[in-house]
Amino acid sequence: MKSGKFATKVSVFLVLLFIAALIPIALLSRYNYPCADDFGFSAYSHIAWQETHSVPSVLAGAVRTVVERWFGWQGTFSSIFIMALQPAIWGETFYCLVPWIMIGAMSASTLFFLHTIFRKIIHADRNVFLGISFLYLIFALECMIDKTQAFFWFNGAAHYMIPHSAALFLAGLLIRYLSEEPSSAAGHFSGRRPGRSGLLLLICAASIFVGGSNYITGLITAVLFISALLLLLLFRRKREAGLLILPFILFLAAFLLNVLAPGNSVRQAEMVNRPGVIKSVLLSFYYCIEYITEIWFDWTWIIFILALFPFIWEAARAAGRHFSFPCPLLVPVNSYCLLSAMFTPSLYATGEAGGGRIFNIIFLDFLLLIVGNLFYITGWFCQHMKSIQENGGSCLERRDTKLYLLTVFAVAAFISILYARANPDYFTSTSAAHSLIYGEAARYGEEAAQRTETLHSSEGADIRLELFQTKPYLLFFSDISTDPSDWTNVLMSRYYQKNSITGVSPDSPSPTE
Repeated sequence: MKSGKFATKVSVFLVLLFIAALIPIALLSRYNYPCADDFGFSAYSHIAWQETHSVPSVLAGAVRTVVERWFGWQGTFSSIFIMALQPAIWGETFYCLVPWIMIGAMSASTLFFLHTIFRKIIHADRNVFLGISFLYLIFALECMIDKTQAFFWFNGAAHYMIPHSAALFLAGLLIRYLSEEPSSAAGHFSGRRPGRSGLLLLICAASIFVGGSNYITGLITAVLFISALLLLLLFRRKREAGLLILPFILFLAAFLLNVLAPGNSVRQAEMVNRPGVIKSVLLSFYYCIEYITEIWFDWTWIIFILALFPFIWEAARAAGRHFSFPCPLLVPVNSYCLLSAMFTPSLYATGEAGGGRIFNIIFLDFLLLIVGNLFYITGWFCQHMKSIQENGGSCLERRDTKLYLLTVFAVAAFISILYARANPDYFTSTSAAHSLIYGEAARYGEEAAQRTETLHSSEGADIRLELFQTKPYLLFFSDISTDPSDWTNVLMSRYYQKNSITGVSPDSPSPTE
Protein backbone atom coordinates (compact mmCIF):
# COMPACT_ATOMS: atom_id res chain seq x y z
CA MET A 1 0.00 0.00 0.00
CA LYS A 2 1.77 3.11 -1.26
CA SER A 3 0.57 6.45 0.02
CA GLY A 4 0.04 9.29 -2.41
CA LYS A 5 0.57 13.01 -2.68
CA PHE A 6 -1.46 14.05 0.34
CA ALA A 7 0.40 11.68 2.69
CA THR A 8 3.69 12.99 1.33
CA LYS A 9 2.60 16.58 1.92
CA VAL A 10 1.53 15.79 5.48
CA SER A 11 4.78 14.00 6.33
CA VAL A 12 6.86 16.82 4.81
CA PHE A 13 4.76 19.35 6.74
CA LEU A 14 5.41 17.54 10.03
CA VAL A 15 9.15 17.34 9.36
CA LEU A 16 9.28 21.06 8.53
CA LEU A 17 7.15 21.89 11.58
CA PHE A 18 9.60 20.04 13.82
CA ILE A 19 12.55 21.87 12.24
CA ALA A 20 10.76 25.22 12.62
CA ALA A 21 10.14 24.45 16.30
CA LEU A 22 13.88 24.06 16.78
CA ILE A 23 14.72 27.57 15.51
CA PRO A 24 13.89 29.55 18.69
CA ILE A 25 15.55 26.82 20.76
CA ALA A 26 18.69 27.15 18.64
CA LEU A 27 18.71 30.94 19.10
CA LEU A 28 18.16 30.58 22.85
CA SER A 29 20.91 28.00 23.32
CA ARG A 30 23.72 30.55 23.02
CA TYR A 31 22.64 31.97 26.39
CA ASN A 32 22.85 28.60 28.14
CA TYR A 33 25.38 28.22 31.01
CA PRO A 34 26.29 25.41 33.44
CA CYS A 35 25.06 25.31 37.03
CA ALA A 36 24.79 23.17 40.18
CA ASP A 37 25.85 19.54 39.61
CA ASP A 38 27.38 20.45 36.25
CA PHE A 39 30.29 21.78 38.31
CA GLY A 40 30.41 18.95 40.82
CA PHE A 41 30.59 16.04 38.41
CA SER A 42 32.99 17.64 35.95
CA ALA A 43 35.51 19.39 38.23
CA TYR A 44 38.34 16.90 37.64
CA SER A 45 37.78 16.92 33.88
CA HIS A 46 37.66 20.72 33.73
CA ILE A 47 40.81 21.16 35.83
CA ALA A 48 42.60 18.58 33.69
CA TRP A 49 41.75 20.52 30.52
CA GLN A 50 42.77 23.85 32.06
CA GLU A 51 46.12 22.51 33.18
CA THR A 52 47.09 20.19 30.32
CA HIS A 53 44.78 20.73 27.32
CA SER A 54 45.08 16.97 26.92
CA VAL A 55 42.05 14.87 25.98
CA PRO A 56 43.48 11.71 27.65
CA SER A 57 43.90 13.73 30.86
CA VAL A 58 40.29 14.87 30.62
CA LEU A 59 39.13 11.28 30.18
CA ALA A 60 41.28 10.27 33.13
CA GLY A 61 39.54 12.96 35.17
CA ALA A 62 36.18 11.52 34.13
CA VAL A 63 37.27 8.04 35.18
CA ARG A 64 38.47 9.44 38.51
CA THR A 65 35.03 10.98 39.02
CA VAL A 66 33.35 7.66 38.25
CA VAL A 67 35.52 5.78 40.77
CA GLU A 68 35.12 8.41 43.47
CA ARG A 69 31.34 8.57 43.08
CA TRP A 70 30.99 4.79 42.79
CA PHE A 71 32.57 4.37 46.21
CA GLY A 72 31.17 7.53 47.79
CA TRP A 73 27.76 8.44 46.35
CA GLN A 74 26.14 6.42 43.54
CA GLY A 75 26.84 3.47 41.29
CA THR A 76 25.57 4.80 37.96
CA PHE A 77 29.02 4.67 36.36
CA SER A 78 28.08 5.19 32.71
CA SER A 79 25.90 8.22 33.48
CA ILE A 80 28.60 9.71 35.70
CA PHE A 81 31.21 9.33 32.96
CA ILE A 82 28.98 11.30 30.57
CA MET A 83 28.20 13.91 33.22
CA ALA A 84 31.92 14.41 33.82
CA LEU A 85 32.29 15.44 30.18
CA GLN A 86 29.73 18.24 30.11
CA PRO A 87 30.53 20.66 27.23
CA ALA A 88 31.54 23.63 29.40
CA ILE A 89 34.73 21.91 30.55
CA TRP A 90 36.22 22.95 27.19
CA GLY A 91 34.92 26.50 27.66
CA GLU A 92 31.61 27.96 28.86
CA THR A 93 30.54 28.91 25.33
CA PHE A 94 30.38 25.21 24.40
CA TYR A 95 27.49 24.76 26.83
CA CYS A 96 25.24 26.09 24.05
CA LEU A 97 25.51 22.58 22.54
CA VAL A 98 23.48 21.00 25.36
CA PRO A 99 20.02 21.37 23.73
CA TRP A 100 21.40 20.00 20.48
CA ILE A 101 22.92 17.00 22.25
CA MET A 102 19.72 16.16 24.13
CA ILE A 103 17.22 16.85 21.35
CA GLY A 104 19.55 15.14 18.91
CA ALA A 105 19.81 12.03 21.10
CA MET A 106 16.05 11.90 21.63
CA SER A 107 15.29 12.41 17.94
CA ALA A 108 17.91 10.05 16.51
CA SER A 109 17.04 7.20 18.89
CA THR A 110 13.30 7.62 18.32
CA LEU A 111 13.67 7.68 14.54
CA PHE A 112 15.96 4.64 14.61
CA PHE A 113 13.62 2.64 16.84
CA LEU A 114 10.43 3.55 14.98
CA HIS A 115 12.15 2.98 11.62
CA THR A 116 13.07 -0.51 12.84
CA ILE A 117 9.48 -1.24 13.81
CA PHE A 118 7.51 0.37 11.02
CA ARG A 119 9.91 0.05 8.08
CA LYS A 120 12.15 -2.96 8.73
CA ILE A 121 9.64 -5.21 10.49
CA ILE A 122 6.18 -4.07 9.42
CA HIS A 123 7.18 -2.71 5.98
CA ALA A 124 4.82 0.24 6.27
CA ASP A 125 5.04 3.09 3.80
CA ARG A 126 7.72 5.72 4.38
CA ASN A 127 5.17 8.51 4.88
CA VAL A 128 3.44 6.44 7.55
CA PHE A 129 6.74 6.06 9.41
CA LEU A 130 7.51 9.78 9.07
CA GLY A 131 4.03 10.81 10.17
CA ILE A 132 4.10 8.69 13.33
CA SER A 133 7.71 9.59 14.16
CA PHE A 134 7.42 13.35 13.79
CA LEU A 135 4.07 13.58 15.53
CA TYR A 136 5.79 11.84 18.44
CA LEU A 137 8.84 14.13 18.28
CA ILE A 138 6.83 17.34 18.03
CA PHE A 139 4.69 16.36 21.00
CA ALA A 140 7.72 15.20 23.02
CA LEU A 141 9.65 18.39 22.26
CA GLU A 142 6.87 20.84 22.99
CA CYS A 143 5.06 19.15 25.89
CA MET A 144 7.95 17.67 27.89
CA ILE A 145 7.20 17.59 31.62
CA ASP A 146 10.32 19.47 32.76
CA LYS A 147 11.72 21.23 29.71
CA THR A 148 14.77 22.70 31.45
CA GLN A 149 15.98 19.38 32.84
CA ALA A 150 15.23 17.63 29.56
CA PHE A 151 17.02 19.90 27.12
CA PHE A 152 19.02 22.69 28.79
CA TRP A 153 20.59 21.39 32.01
CA PHE A 154 23.26 18.91 31.02
CA ASN A 155 23.73 17.02 34.28
CA GLY A 156 20.09 16.09 34.73
CA ALA A 157 19.52 15.32 31.07
CA ALA A 158 22.72 13.28 30.75
CA HIS A 159 21.58 11.03 33.58
CA TYR A 160 18.15 10.34 32.09
CA MET A 161 17.64 11.52 28.50
CA ILE A 162 20.88 10.01 27.16
CA PRO A 163 20.36 6.57 28.79
CA HIS A 164 16.76 6.59 27.59
CA SER A 165 18.03 7.25 24.06
CA ALA A 166 20.67 4.54 24.42
CA ALA A 167 17.99 2.07 25.53
CA LEU A 168 15.92 2.88 22.43
CA PHE A 169 18.97 2.32 20.24
CA LEU A 170 19.60 -0.97 22.06
CA ALA A 171 16.01 -2.10 21.49
CA GLY A 172 16.18 -1.24 17.81
CA LEU A 173 19.53 -2.97 17.36
CA LEU A 174 18.30 -6.11 19.11
CA ILE A 175 15.16 -6.27 16.99
CA ARG A 176 17.22 -5.98 13.81
CA TYR A 177 19.73 -8.52 15.10
CA LEU A 178 17.07 -11.08 16.03
CA SER A 179 14.92 -10.62 12.95
CA GLU A 180 17.59 -11.79 10.49
CA GLU A 181 17.13 -15.21 8.95
CA PRO A 182 19.44 -18.01 10.16
CA SER A 183 21.07 -18.21 6.72
CA SER A 184 21.82 -14.51 6.85
CA ALA A 185 23.31 -14.85 10.29
CA ALA A 186 25.47 -17.74 9.17
CA GLY A 187 26.66 -15.66 6.25
CA HIS A 188 27.73 -12.91 8.60
CA PHE A 189 29.66 -15.24 10.87
CA SER A 190 31.34 -16.98 7.93
CA GLY A 191 32.60 -13.67 6.69
CA ARG A 192 30.48 -13.32 3.55
CA ARG A 193 28.72 -10.26 4.96
CA PRO A 194 30.99 -8.40 7.37
CA GLY A 195 29.05 -6.24 9.76
CA ARG A 196 27.21 -8.75 11.92
CA SER A 197 30.07 -8.75 14.43
CA GLY A 198 30.03 -4.95 14.40
CA LEU A 199 26.30 -4.96 15.13
CA LEU A 200 26.84 -7.35 18.03
CA LEU A 201 29.63 -5.13 19.35
CA LEU A 202 27.27 -2.11 19.30
CA ILE A 203 24.60 -4.15 21.10
CA CYS A 204 27.06 -5.25 23.79
CA ALA A 205 28.36 -1.70 24.28
CA ALA A 206 24.81 -0.33 24.55
CA SER A 207 23.87 -3.10 27.00
CA ILE A 208 26.76 -2.20 29.29
CA PHE A 209 26.03 1.53 29.04
CA VAL A 210 22.33 1.13 29.84
CA GLY A 211 23.12 -1.26 32.70
CA GLY A 212 25.35 1.40 34.25
CA SER A 213 22.87 4.25 33.87
CA ASN A 214 19.94 5.43 35.99
CA TYR A 215 17.90 2.79 37.79
CA ILE A 216 14.64 3.54 36.02
CA THR A 217 16.03 2.88 32.55
CA GLY A 218 18.04 -0.05 33.92
CA LEU A 219 15.04 -1.67 35.61
CA ILE A 220 12.80 -1.34 32.55
CA THR A 221 15.55 -2.73 30.30
CA ALA A 222 15.97 -5.70 32.66
CA VAL A 223 12.21 -6.36 32.57
CA LEU A 224 12.17 -6.20 28.76
CA PHE A 225 15.25 -8.45 28.44
CA ILE A 226 13.71 -11.10 30.70
CA SER A 227 10.29 -10.82 29.04
CA ALA A 228 11.83 -11.21 25.58
CA LEU A 229 13.80 -14.27 26.65
CA LEU A 230 10.74 -15.93 28.23
CA LEU A 231 8.56 -15.24 25.20
CA LEU A 232 11.19 -16.57 22.80
CA LEU A 233 11.54 -19.74 24.85
CA LEU A 234 7.77 -20.07 25.16
CA PHE A 235 7.38 -19.96 21.38
CA ARG A 236 10.41 -22.23 20.92
CA ARG A 237 12.55 -19.63 19.20
CA LYS A 238 15.77 -21.05 20.62
CA ARG A 239 18.06 -19.43 18.05
CA GLU A 240 16.80 -15.93 18.86
CA ALA A 241 16.88 -16.64 22.60
CA GLY A 242 20.49 -17.78 22.27
CA LEU A 243 21.43 -14.56 20.50
CA LEU A 244 20.09 -12.58 23.46
CA ILE A 245 22.21 -14.37 26.06
CA LEU A 246 25.50 -12.46 25.64
CA PRO A 247 23.93 -8.95 25.62
CA PHE A 248 21.77 -9.90 28.59
CA ILE A 249 24.73 -11.22 30.59
CA LEU A 250 26.73 -8.05 29.89
CA PHE A 251 23.75 -5.87 30.79
CA LEU A 252 23.13 -7.82 33.99
CA ALA A 253 26.79 -7.61 35.02
CA ALA A 254 26.79 -3.83 34.47
CA PHE A 255 23.47 -3.43 36.27
CA LEU A 256 24.69 -5.42 39.29
CA LEU A 257 27.93 -3.41 39.36
CA ASN A 258 25.72 -0.34 39.39
CA VAL A 259 23.25 -1.49 42.05
CA LEU A 260 25.86 -3.01 44.41
CA ALA A 261 28.13 0.05 44.47
CA PRO A 262 29.23 1.03 48.01
CA GLY A 263 28.25 4.62 47.30
CA ASN A 264 24.59 3.71 47.10
CA SER A 265 24.61 2.81 50.79
CA VAL A 266 26.18 6.16 51.61
CA ARG A 267 23.50 7.99 49.69
CA GLN A 268 20.65 5.89 51.07
CA ALA A 269 21.79 6.65 54.62
CA GLU A 270 20.71 10.26 54.03
CA MET A 271 17.19 9.27 52.98
CA VAL A 272 14.38 9.01 55.53
CA ASN A 273 10.81 7.69 55.33
CA ARG A 274 11.63 5.15 52.64
CA PRO A 275 8.89 2.57 51.98
CA GLY A 276 9.75 -1.08 51.68
CA VAL A 277 9.77 -3.08 48.46
CA ILE A 278 6.12 -4.20 48.55
CA LYS A 279 4.79 -0.77 49.48
CA SER A 280 6.94 0.84 46.77
CA VAL A 281 5.48 -1.49 44.14
CA LEU A 282 1.91 -0.84 45.28
CA LEU A 283 2.49 2.92 45.35
CA SER A 284 3.91 2.68 41.83
CA PHE A 285 0.59 1.43 40.48
CA TYR A 286 -1.20 4.24 42.28
CA TYR A 287 1.12 7.04 41.15
CA CYS A 288 1.08 5.79 37.57
CA ILE A 289 -2.68 6.33 37.42
CA GLU A 290 -2.53 9.63 39.28
CA TYR A 291 0.15 11.24 37.12
CA ILE A 292 -1.13 9.92 33.81
CA THR A 293 -4.82 10.69 34.31
CA GLU A 294 -4.84 13.65 36.70
CA ILE A 295 -1.57 15.59 36.80
CA TRP A 296 -0.25 15.35 33.25
CA PHE A 297 -3.35 14.68 31.16
CA ASP A 298 -4.66 17.57 29.05
CA TRP A 299 -6.04 18.37 25.61
CA THR A 300 -2.67 17.89 23.87
CA TRP A 301 -2.80 14.12 24.41
CA ILE A 302 -6.19 13.95 22.72
CA ILE A 303 -4.82 15.87 19.73
CA PHE A 304 -1.80 13.55 19.64
CA ILE A 305 -3.95 10.41 19.49
CA LEU A 306 -6.38 11.88 16.96
CA ALA A 307 -3.55 12.98 14.66
CA LEU A 308 -1.79 9.62 14.99
CA PHE A 309 -4.79 7.50 14.14
CA PRO A 310 -4.79 7.63 10.29
CA PHE A 311 -1.07 6.78 10.20
CA ILE A 312 -1.52 4.01 12.77
CA TRP A 313 -4.41 2.63 10.73
CA GLU A 314 -2.19 2.36 7.63
CA ALA A 315 0.63 0.76 9.65
CA ALA A 316 -1.79 -1.76 11.18
CA ARG A 317 -3.18 -2.72 7.77
CA ALA A 318 0.36 -3.23 6.46
CA ALA A 319 1.29 -5.35 9.47
CA GLY A 320 -1.86 -7.42 9.22
CA ARG A 321 -0.54 -9.09 6.08
CA HIS A 322 2.38 -10.63 7.97
CA PHE A 323 1.52 -10.66 11.68
CA SER A 324 -1.28 -11.68 13.98
CA PHE A 325 -2.47 -9.67 16.98
CA PRO A 326 -3.54 -12.15 19.67
CA CYS A 327 -4.77 -11.22 23.16
CA PRO A 328 -5.28 -7.47 22.59
CA LEU A 329 -6.33 -6.83 26.21
CA LEU A 330 -3.00 -8.10 27.54
CA VAL A 331 -1.10 -5.33 25.75
CA PRO A 332 -2.58 -2.36 27.68
CA VAL A 333 -2.40 -4.36 30.92
CA ASN A 334 1.29 -5.11 30.39
CA SER A 335 1.88 -1.50 29.34
CA TYR A 336 0.34 -0.26 32.59
CA CYS A 337 2.56 -2.61 34.61
CA LEU A 338 5.65 -1.54 32.70
CA LEU A 339 4.92 2.15 33.13
CA SER A 340 4.15 1.65 36.81
CA ALA A 341 7.53 -0.03 37.27
CA MET A 342 9.20 3.21 36.20
CA PHE A 343 7.94 4.88 39.39
CA THR A 344 9.30 2.14 41.66
CA PRO A 345 13.05 2.97 41.90
CA SER A 346 12.46 6.55 43.01
CA LEU A 347 9.75 5.54 45.47
CA TYR A 348 11.95 2.85 46.98
CA ALA A 349 15.02 5.10 47.19
CA THR A 350 13.45 8.37 48.35
CA GLY A 351 9.80 7.74 49.16
CA GLU A 352 8.77 10.16 46.38
CA ALA A 353 7.36 9.49 42.92
CA GLY A 354 10.26 11.34 41.31
CA GLY A 355 11.29 14.73 39.96
CA GLY A 356 11.17 16.52 36.65
CA ARG A 357 14.02 14.66 34.97
CA ILE A 358 12.57 11.29 36.06
CA PHE A 359 9.12 12.25 34.85
CA ASN A 360 10.62 13.22 31.49
CA ILE A 361 11.64 9.69 30.55
CA ILE A 362 8.42 8.24 32.00
CA PHE A 363 6.57 10.67 29.76
CA LEU A 364 8.59 9.65 26.69
CA ASP A 365 7.97 5.96 27.32
CA PHE A 366 4.30 6.66 27.88
CA LEU A 367 4.11 8.28 24.43
CA LEU A 368 5.74 5.21 22.91
CA LEU A 369 3.26 2.99 24.72
CA ILE A 370 0.40 5.08 23.33
CA VAL A 371 1.76 4.48 19.83
CA GLY A 372 2.29 0.77 20.52
CA ASN A 373 -1.11 0.16 22.10
CA LEU A 374 -2.98 2.11 19.44
CA PHE A 375 -1.13 0.16 16.74
CA TYR A 376 -1.74 -3.25 18.32
CA ILE A 377 -5.43 -2.75 19.05
CA THR A 378 -6.01 -1.25 15.60
CA GLY A 379 -4.16 -4.20 14.06
CA TRP A 380 -6.39 -6.66 15.93
CA PHE A 381 -9.48 -4.77 14.78
CA CYS A 382 -8.32 -4.68 11.15
CA GLN A 383 -7.67 -8.43 11.15
CA HIS A 384 -11.20 -9.07 12.33
CA MET A 385 -12.61 -6.84 9.60
CA LYS A 386 -11.59 -8.58 6.38
CA SER A 387 -13.24 -5.98 4.22
CA ILE A 388 -10.88 -3.39 5.69
CA GLN A 389 -7.81 -5.56 5.23
CA GLU A 390 -8.69 -6.40 1.64
CA ASN A 391 -9.20 -2.77 0.66
CA GLY A 392 -5.95 -2.04 -1.17
CA GLY A 393 -6.24 1.76 -1.25
CA SER A 394 -4.52 4.03 1.24
CA CYS A 395 -6.93 5.57 3.72
CA LEU A 396 -4.64 8.62 3.85
CA GLU A 397 -5.72 9.50 0.33
CA ARG A 398 -9.45 9.33 1.05
CA ARG A 399 -11.27 12.61 0.99
CA ASP A 400 -12.79 12.13 4.45
CA THR A 401 -9.33 11.35 5.93
CA LYS A 402 -7.89 14.50 4.39
CA LEU A 403 -10.70 16.55 5.88
CA TYR A 404 -10.26 14.76 9.21
CA LEU A 405 -6.52 15.51 9.43
CA LEU A 406 -6.91 19.11 8.30
CA THR A 407 -9.56 19.59 10.97
CA VAL A 408 -7.38 18.05 13.68
CA PHE A 409 -4.40 20.23 12.69
CA ALA A 410 -6.57 23.36 12.55
CA VAL A 411 -8.05 22.70 15.99
CA ALA A 412 -4.57 21.96 17.38
CA ALA A 413 -3.21 25.22 15.95
CA PHE A 414 -6.13 27.27 17.32
CA ILE A 415 -5.93 25.84 20.85
CA SER A 416 -2.11 26.02 20.85
CA ILE A 417 -2.20 29.73 20.02
CA LEU A 418 -4.65 30.36 22.86
CA TYR A 419 -2.55 28.47 25.38
CA ALA A 420 0.73 29.99 24.21
CA ARG A 421 -0.75 33.49 24.51
CA ALA A 422 -1.95 32.78 28.04
CA ASN A 423 1.20 30.93 29.11
CA PRO A 424 4.22 31.13 26.77
CA ASP A 425 6.04 28.49 28.85
CA TYR A 426 3.38 25.90 28.01
CA PHE A 427 5.38 24.87 24.93
CA THR A 428 9.15 24.67 24.64
CA SER A 429 9.41 26.70 21.42
CA THR A 430 7.05 29.47 22.52
CA SER A 431 8.89 29.73 25.83
CA ALA A 432 12.20 30.12 23.97
CA ALA A 433 10.68 32.69 21.60
CA HIS A 434 9.18 34.65 24.51
CA SER A 435 12.53 34.80 26.33
CA LEU A 436 14.23 36.01 23.17
CA ILE A 437 11.63 38.59 22.14
CA TYR A 438 11.33 40.19 25.57
CA GLY A 439 15.09 40.25 26.14
CA GLU A 440 15.24 38.14 29.28
CA ALA A 441 17.48 35.56 27.56
CA ALA A 442 19.97 38.28 26.60
CA ARG A 443 19.91 39.76 30.11
CA TYR A 444 20.46 36.36 31.67
CA GLY A 445 23.30 35.68 29.20
CA GLU A 446 24.91 39.00 30.07
CA GLU A 447 24.73 38.27 33.81
CA ALA A 448 26.15 34.76 33.31
CA ALA A 449 28.93 36.01 31.01
CA GLN A 450 29.92 38.71 33.51
CA ARG A 451 30.01 36.11 36.30
CA THR A 452 32.15 33.80 34.16
CA GLU A 453 34.55 36.64 33.33
CA THR A 454 34.95 37.41 37.05
CA LEU A 455 35.71 33.76 37.84
CA HIS A 456 38.36 33.54 35.13
CA SER A 457 40.01 36.94 35.54
CA SER A 458 40.07 37.28 39.32
CA GLU A 459 43.28 36.16 41.00
CA GLY A 460 41.77 36.17 44.47
CA ALA A 461 40.85 32.98 46.33
CA ASP A 462 37.57 34.31 47.75
CA ILE A 463 35.08 35.51 45.17
CA ARG A 464 31.79 37.41 45.48
CA LEU A 465 29.34 36.99 42.63
CA GLU A 466 26.05 38.75 42.01
CA LEU A 467 23.03 36.46 42.20
CA PHE A 468 21.00 36.10 39.02
CA GLN A 469 18.24 38.67 38.71
CA THR A 470 16.87 37.35 35.42
CA LYS A 471 15.60 33.77 35.42
CA PRO A 472 14.25 32.58 32.06
CA TYR A 473 12.04 29.52 32.33
CA LEU A 474 14.16 27.29 30.10
CA LEU A 475 17.65 28.57 30.93
CA PHE A 476 17.53 28.97 34.69
CA PHE A 477 17.69 25.87 36.86
CA SER A 478 19.65 26.79 39.99
CA ASP A 479 21.85 29.51 41.45
CA ILE A 480 24.50 29.76 44.13
CA SER A 481 23.67 30.87 47.67
CA THR A 482 24.70 33.74 49.91
CA ASP A 483 26.21 31.05 52.13
CA PRO A 484 29.68 30.06 50.86
CA SER A 485 29.31 26.65 52.54
CA ASP A 486 26.19 25.83 50.52
CA TRP A 487 26.76 22.78 48.30
CA THR A 488 26.22 24.73 45.07
CA ASN A 489 28.87 27.27 46.12
CA VAL A 490 31.29 24.55 47.17
CA LEU A 491 30.93 22.73 43.83
CA MET A 492 31.56 25.92 41.87
CA SER A 493 34.58 26.70 44.07
CA ARG A 494 36.12 23.31 43.31
CA TYR A 495 35.42 23.67 39.61
CA TYR A 496 37.10 27.08 39.33
CA GLN A 497 39.75 26.25 41.97
CA LYS A 498 38.76 29.02 44.38
CA ASN A 499 38.81 28.99 48.15
CA SER A 500 35.21 30.22 48.43
CA ILE A 501 32.41 31.73 46.38
CA THR A 502 29.68 33.87 47.92
CA GLY A 503 26.52 35.06 46.24
CA VAL A 504 25.51 38.69 46.82
CA SER A 505 22.51 40.72 45.74
CA PRO A 506 23.06 43.55 43.21
CA ASP A 507 22.38 46.27 45.80
CA SER A 508 25.24 44.95 47.96
CA PRO A 509 28.70 46.48 47.69
CA SER A 510 30.49 45.76 44.40
CA PRO A 511 32.00 42.26 44.20
CA THR A 512 35.52 42.20 45.48
CA GLU A 513 38.15 39.55 45.75
